[in-house]
Amino acid sequence: MLIGVIGYSRSTITPNDQFFTIQIDEVPQLNASTWTLFVDGQVANSLNLTYEEFTALPNTTLIATLQCVEGISGTAEWRGVKVANILDLAQIDTNAFDVVFYSADGYSSSLTIEEASAADVLLAFEMNGEVLPIEHGFPTRVVAPGHFGYKWVKWVTHIEIVDYDYIGYWESRGWADNAQFSLTSHWSLHAILFSLTYLLGAIALITGLKFTRRTDAFSDLPAFITPKVHKGISIAYFASVVGVFIYWATLTILLRGALFYTFHGIIALIVIILHGIGGIIARKQRMTKPVIRKRHFDLHLYGFLLFTLTIITGFLLTQGWSILYIY
Repeated sequence: MLIGVIGYSRSTITPNDQFFTIQIDEVPQLNASTWTLFVDGQVANSLNLTYEEFTALPNTTLIATLQCVEGISGTAEWRGVKVANILDLAQIDTNAFDVVFYSADGYSSSLTIEEASAADVLLAFEMNGEVLPIEHGFPTRVVAPGHFGYKWVKWVTHIEIVDYDYIGYWESRGWADNAQFSLTSHWSLHAILFSLTYLLGAIALITGLKFTRRTDAFSDLPAFITPKVHKGISIAYFASVVGVFIYWATLTILLRGALFYTFHGIIALIVIILHGIGGIIARKQRMTKPVIRKRHFDLHLYGFLLFTLTIITGFLLTQGWSILYIY
């Protein structure tokens, strides 16, 4: 299962029929003539709005990008009613804490009163100038810029104002309750760090070829490429691999409550193991022996090839390849 994240807005609009869709179950079939939006809980004035009454409320438009943690994204122009307006109409109590959004498919999530009251948090009923498509949440969905997509509840039928910290569908499964987006949680930073580390690994591999004596292809590298230089580059590469992995693992645990839920993470761990064994061999064995040099080089070569596969699987995850998920 993928989750989305809104972190920035782009000017290129994604057509509705090309915009990705994610849900926990089948798409519910709702009818505008029978749908109502019920608002209750810690309020002085419970609401039960018909579709006509809801869409007749003052509304606004904004362009926002819904992006999954893994990178799949879409940008749309959303029109809807500010959640703040709904809260004003309901006259929330002073002890109110969370705004809970319930979906027709059984899903739920929440925002704090402060988050829900932001000027750009909407209950959208239009998408790119059209009535909100059913697969994108008709009659209305939450649009919550600055929050991961599991806060963007679709097919909203009920809003409850509560005086406690509500734990929603994914939050109860270990996902972060504070789902606010930040630069460090954006997949592109991870991709940049991976790319820089990959470049360092390629340099380590090429400089290592100078000393394997298995090929003459790189034997004429500059004289300053000494075994000591190669060792320094290799250590820096391994440290970078471990550092990027720890960064990814820490962030994933904090946000997802799980770690090895895709082949991407599993392959990355194998990369560290192979490079670690290769480093131990280089430190503990005599590198003057051809068989040791070969074993050392092969382990790093296989590790680097798997590192390449890690990058490929990471990219495919940004394109929505759910086949790469373990569960």
